[in-house]
Amino acid sequence: MNQPLITVFTPAYNRARTLPGLYESLRQQSDRSFEWLIVDDGSTDDTEKTVENFSRDAFAVRYVKKENGGKHTAYNLALQKARGMYFLCVDSDDLLAPGAIAALRRALQPELGLCAYKAAKDGRLLGAAFPEGVACAATSDLSARLGCGGEYAFVYPTQIARRIPFPVFAGERFVTERVVYDRLDHYCAVKLLPEVVAICEYQPDGYSADTDKLMRENPAGYCLYFMQRIDRAAGLAQRVAAAGKYRCFGRMAGPRRSAYHGAHRVLVGLCAPLGVLFQIYYRLFRNF
Repeated sequence: MNQPLITVFTPAYNRARTLPGLYESLRQQSDRSFEWLIVDDGSTDDTEKTVENFSRDAFAVRYVKKENGGKHTAYNLALQKARGMYFLCVDSDDLLAPGAIAALRRALQPELGLCAYKAAKDGRLLGAAFPEGVACAATSDLSARLGCGGEYAFVYPTQIARRIPFPVFAGERFVTERVVYDRLDHYCAVKLLPEVVAICEYQPDGYSADTDKLMRENPAGYCLYFMQRIDRAAGLAQRVAAAGKYRCFGRMAGPRRSAYHGAHRVLVGLCAPLGVLFQIYYRLFRNF
């Protein structure tokens, strides 16, 4: 069997109702040089039966079921199982835009990742438009230096993505994708593709539905995220805020906290009182 160009990875937890829509969007792709790898994160609904009914004639559909551990653990397993040269995560409540695989094929380059647009069903972009004249960037520069805030679709060479799996903290079930993207910046930049690849429809029970709950229940993951933000901050104000939140979530995480060894250790030490203030804020105003 020829190696697929792209592994389209979908983490799924109780998504029997949304997977058929994603399957149809994949079936309608003009370019079939991909496999669809579904990692079922311990679903208790009819997800497995739904996947069994998908035809395998047009493209490879692979299904792996694991114990429930969170999207980031499904991602790590998918990296091990992926057969494609490139790796693209498409959530179970998203659709692949018409012509997306063909657009990716035209844009992909060896040793480079790729960043493309996500859009809502009404066509509204979920991230800012890329600035003209910028072909490639580090992911950490998108919002900090290019003004590109929001959500994007990322594709990475599979062999590079495998170098940076998600960290897993005992008792926690979520780590933000930014932790991985920040680390992947050390291995490759991303080419900016100003085309819509994914169409998103957020579910009321999806991961993004309650950010405060995620932060409250996964302090070690957010401690690590804010720790990485310290050295990547665009200016002093951003660096101080990141250091304060790092100290805050480090207090919440206790022995699971990540130790900072970067270039701003003095600043991080001075931000201990700010960490206490952030913790008070989260308790009083964010229901922590």
